Amino acid sequence: MDTEQKRNLLINYLNMYLSKRTLKMKPVMKEIKRRIEKDTLITRKQFNSIIKFLEREPKLLGLGSRTNIYQFFSPFIKKS
Repeated sequence: MDTEQKRNLLINYLNMYLSKRTLKMKPVMKEIKRRIEKDTLITRKQFNSIIKFLEREPKLLGLGSRTNIYQFFSPFIKKS
């Protein structure tokens, strides 16, 4: 999967989470989505706030661990 496909996948997941009425962290997810769409890197802390959602996604279950999910989306995360 190339970087553009990964970007679209992440944006689709964020849109899905943002559509949930009871989500408490909408402002955080909106900011992450905005940065991804603008081609700006997100921080590791921002990514850590959404990984708990991502690790439950059927398409990402095959990656196995949080470390692998982090590696998968690493093109969008600041190296700090």
